[in-house]
Amino acid sequence: MILRLRDRVLDLRDTAKVMGIVNVSRDSFYEHVDSVDAAVAAARAMVADGATLIDLGGQSYAAGNGSISADEERRRVVPAVRALVDAQLDVVLSIDTYTASVAGAALAAGAHVINDCSGLSDPALAATVAEHDAGLVIMHLKGRLKVRDPEAYVYRDVMAEIIAFLFEQTERAIAAGVRRDAIVIDPGLEFGKEPATDLEILRRFGELRALGFPMLLAASRKSFLGRVVGRPAKELLPASLAAAAIGIMAGARLVRAHDVAETVQLAQMMAAVMGNSPAVQAV
Repeated sequence: MILRLRDRVLDLRDTAKVMGIVNVSRDSFYEHVDSVDAAVAAARAMVADGATLIDLGGQSYAAGNGSISADEERRRVVPAVRALVDAQLDVVLSIDTYTASVAGAALAAGAHVINDCSGLSDPALAATVAEHDAGLVIMHLKGRLKVRDPEAYVYRDVMAEIIAFLFEQTERAIAAGVRRDAIVIDPGLEFGKEPATDLEILRRFGELRALGFPMLLAASRKSFLGRVVGRPAKELLPASLAAAAIGIMAGARLVRAHDVAETVQLAQMMAAVMGNSPAVQAV
């Protein structure tokens, strides 16, 4: 499976690719950077550890965090994009935003992908991505970002509902001009779900293959893992790696992670075990 992201081409047929997380928002639930220089340093370290993509985020979507304006999000994100482009890192640059105006500014500055965790809530986003011939990650979301409403998180068949949602939104994106081979899907672990639902999604992750798009696994240090194993975010590396392994085994070829070196090693080992690794070094 080949993914085309502006001038970048990712071959996803073998080892899963790791997307390192760099947050330029102080309200991020786990880690953040406080300056453009720190964002470049963090990205450089992740690339050295094997990251193929960097996902740059300007705001947290955790429940209870207030919204910020598009102008403020652009002020946080765009200078970091420009600095990362100027640093000439060998990496695909993804922007975690759901707003078309922020996406347009980031893509104009040199980003390759928009990672939309709202499922195309902004009707102009897909056309903006298409205008720049960029990539698009479409995530399933039930409910609203930053608002927790467990009573609304009821599913008759969670994977059937997610697949139907993602089918509709990917068709919308294609109709707006986004190339089919530039689209990635994400079931949205923890977004509008309870831990039991997240676990069912992990168990049934492979069902997403029916849509025919590359699949992103984004579980790194999320609170549902902490609720399962009874640990805070800073102690969730083993649980995060377990979730990543489950996703890769089910067909995920992109893994969003805070801990790049460990996740890259996991992906390499999974590829070797699954027979996808192009070569295994002799001892």
